[in-house]
Amino acid sequence: MSILDAVLREEYERVNRIIARIEQELGELPRGYISEKKINGKTYFYLQYKENGKVVLSEAQTSLVVDLVVEEEHFVSGPYARYAQKLLGTRASLVDYSAYDIVEANVAIAEDGEFMATERPTNSAEEVQSLKGGKRHFANVLPDRLRRGDRKNDDLAEEAADEIFALRRARIDLVTGELGDGAYGAGLESALKEIDRLEQSYMELFYGKRTLQRTIERIVVPVADSLYNYVVARFNTEEGIVSKDDLSGEVVVVNITPSEMNYPENEKRGNIVYRYANNATVTVALSGDMLCRRVLPIYEFGRSVYYKKPW
Repeated sequence: MSILDAVLREEYERVNRIIARIEQELGELPRGYISEKKINGKTYFYLQYKENGKVVLSEAQTSLVVDLVVEEEHFVSGPYARYAQKLLGTRASLVDYSAYDIVEANVAIAEDGEFMATERPTNSAEEVQSLKGGKRHFANVLPDRLRRGDRKNDDLAEEAADEIFALRRARIDLVTGELGDGAYGAGLESALKEIDRLEQSYMELFYGKRTLQRTIERIVVPVADSLYNYVVARFNTEEGIVSKDDLSGEVVVVNITPSEMNYPENEKRGNIVYRYANNATVTVALSGDMLCRRVLPIYEFGRSVYYKKPW
């Protein structure tokens, strides 16, 4: 065999391998082709193919996208919480805790031009309320340089309370002009903000801090034509979203209620099948409490209508 024959045979075998791979990939694709159809001024795309001699316009399986916005709250009690009633006049919580709540929900159709779910929202950054710093960092009381040795919490708490009242007096003096020539305009605003910041830091020593963070849980729900209720997750106020098999949580349920609709009648000798969607009411509920409600086109609960071929 000449060198040319060997090269041609090798190329022939390579091309055959490429053809075989392409045919395998084509065999894994849905049969038919994408057909464009305009309905009431809007463009829709369908998978079109032949079945038993009839042309079928088939809508892909409907999938719902459920977004659950979960708010996560953490509270850290202040180191001087037990002195709040005595020194500041109101009680403070002595117990750290974490809690979760579903504050928002949405449901939409996946991959649909009009009802399509938006891109997955990004989770919000942690929002720290009433504290400057990390989760367990509290402002230090300025030490009294005239005193030596370790001080008891009672003394530290009293100093913190004294600072709070001193800052409040300074605020009043600034606003009323009692502090000399006083401050005006941007200077007054800046001074008041700094007083607010310092007062808040000391208040946290008694009343603790609270952090909030919102996260989005996205759940995809394929629709079946004989199923109206779907348990998509469970929710626990101490852990947030948990598995739908975790019985410690309350159920998050998606319900589909088809509407009464008038569909066109089949045409005689119709050879094209068109699938109409049902404008169904879709709700998301947590243990019976509704979180959201939308009317969405669900093809699984619609009707197939036969039309004559227009050409």
